[in-house]
Amino acid sequence: MAGEAPGGSDAREPLIDPEEFRRFTGSLQIMLRVILAVVLREARTRYGKSELGYAWAIIDPLVEMAVLMLVFTALGRQSPIAVPLPVFLLTGLIPFQFFKDCVGRGASAANANIALLTYPQVKLLDVLVGRVLLEAITTAFVYVFFAVILHYALAVPLSLWYDDVPAMIGAMLGLLYFGMASAIFSCSINRLTPVWSTIWSFISRPLWFLSGVFYTISHLPNNARYYMIYNPIAHLIEWWRSVSLPVFSSDAYSITFVLMTATVIMFIGLAVDRLLNLIGYADEPMGG
Repeated sequence: MAGEAPGGSDAREPLIDPEEFRRFTGSLQIMLRVILAVVLREARTRYGKSELGYAWAIIDPLVEMAVLMLVFTALGRQSPIAVPLPVFLLTGLIPFQFFKDCVGRGASAANANIALLTYPQVKLLDVLVGRVLLEAITTAFVYVFFAVILHYALAVPLSLWYDDVPAMIGAMLGLLYFGMASAIFSCSINRLTPVWSTIWSFISRPLWFLSGVFYTISHLPNNARYYMIYNPIAHLIEWWRSVSLPVFSSDAYSITFVLMTATVIMFIGLAVDRLLNLIGYADEPMGG
């Protein structure tokens, strides 16, 4: 009969080659196991060797919040929106700290893991993903920790920390995407010029003041607001506050701008990484 395959059966090629699919799933499983191992290794290295351990992740925003609260009190200022000052400050400090740590951890990812990267199963991207995931887990832990502590210590309602849950999930994914892009970019730039780590330590200080940690873009004068719209970190913080704080809504941020910026810097980072690999660039261990 016309149209039948040899042998009399209507055999059709499968849409997905089973052998290719098995290779893909096998590679995916290896990658996931490697990333999990990196997360556990990073957690032990970063927090397991210190007596304070995870407390360091809490101490940093706690100290910054205490300093800002002292400044606000000395100047006779209050929270610019209708939430307690600690809540307002922490919803700016914690996202900024996540971004800052992603850049810092990304910068040292290659030369701090030379030995690990000699294994053929381990790729530099796996190390970066593992580091960013650990930062994300730590950030979520710190956010919940402060919400619970302030609830029991100062009777701050837990409902002040969340508003639109689906929108919060979207903002979290946006922050994670931006953090991953920043880590990839920082890693590649540091491989290209190791002085980047020092440059970043200087850049991060003024960036802290210029990113809306202790103020909002929507409350700025028009001339200052004009320049702030070019800072994607300020957009991220404004976005997070808008979806998490029930009493705050802002139209001064752009999700598109945040995601486009993240995509551009990720592309640059991946392109530089590819170029370095093509020319056979060899990373050197830290301190070597």
